Amino acid sequence: MFNIGYDQKIIDIIYKYGSDILEDEKFLKENDFIQHGTTSTYTHSMCVTYISVWMAVRDRHKIDMSALVRGALLHDYFLYDWHEKNEYHNLHGYTHARRAMANARRDFNINELEAGIIYSHMFPLNLTHIPASREARIVCIADKLCAGIETLLIIKYNQAFAEV
Repeated sequence: MFNIGYDQKIIDIIYKYGSDILEDEKFLKENDFIQHGTTSTYTHSMCVTYISVWMAVRDRHKIDMSALVRGALLHDYFLYDWHEKNEYHNLHGYTHARRAMANARRDFNINELEAGIIYSHMFPLNLTHIPASREARIVCIADKLCAGIETLLIIKYNQAFAEV
């Protein structure tokens, strides 16, 4: 296993490229929704972003860090409680990436690389939404790692990211 730990350099990168998102009232609504286990969508998004940046700084290839951070922060920007029975989000696993991308386009004027990161993060559940960029593949992997920990081990990140 590997030890990621807290790294202020990673937090600095996240704020360098994502401060407008992190300070936005609409994004902060993610705190109101549970994503996996007891973890809020906000905390999940922060975890995915942190792990994505951690992976990217170790990558020997060129990474668009701005797109990576913004795409990771917004990958689950669907803004509803998917646990509630509702026809609108009945197939949440298959549809929320498209909704998150549409919301991110509306609220943050994301570019095509960022949109691709958001749209493809549910691969392989969505087999036709294959991550096309290195940044999208990193976020997709980070999402699976964080979701697995949150769902299977029911670890609470809320306190860890409350100070971020």
